[in-house]
Amino acid sequence: MFALAVSTVTVYVSCMEDRKRGNPAGHTNQQVAANLRRARQSIGVDLRELSARIKETGRTVSPSALSKIENGDRRVDVDDLTVFAYALQTTPAALLAPGDDAPALAGVPDGQFTPEEIERWIQGRVTLTTGDLLRYWKEESFNSASYVRRSEDILAQYDRGQVGVTPREVYEKRMVTHRDRLAMIRGRQLELDPMAVPIEE
Repeated sequence: MFALAVSTVTVYVSCMEDRKRGNPAGHTNQQVAANLRRARQSIGVDLRELSARIKETGRTVSPSALSKIENGDRRVDVDDLTVFAYALQTTPAALLAPGDDAPALAGVPDGQFTPEEIERWIQGRVTLTTGDLLRYWKEESFNSASYVRRSEDILAQYDRGQVGVTPREVYEKRMVTHRDRLAMIRGRQLELDPMAVPIEE
């Protein structure tokens, strides 16, 4: 009986310790903190002014608390995220979006998805599943192929002496950009599904 009681207390204390410790702030929190500072500085708002803007929304976050958040010493919850985005005239997605060299967001396997896929996922345009990513890249492939064909048609008109207002170099550069994007898309499609059939130009 005594042994059972001791065991029960031990389990209870262990659970309380785990609850108290919780999970440490991850890469997503770090990215939001960096984006928050960047967004605030880009519009010339200091911590006191941001705190005042937040207060106007009915939520209170002191300048010192904002400083801790930007330095990664305090977590950002989902309510903070939407309030910060509104006060800084940006979007929650922009505050969540990782940079090209940033670590993977919490819960997302590192190196498995491209920065563009992560950005579109945050925007709600894709889910991080093979089927939906293939759908997205198929649409992007079609768009880039259309740009290439359109640029080729316009350049053919220039060759026939039908010169437009836009310089020829603009269409040449646009065509190269989208051909390069098509090559990137085809490579990504094959990574996702070796049997994927790319759209031809």
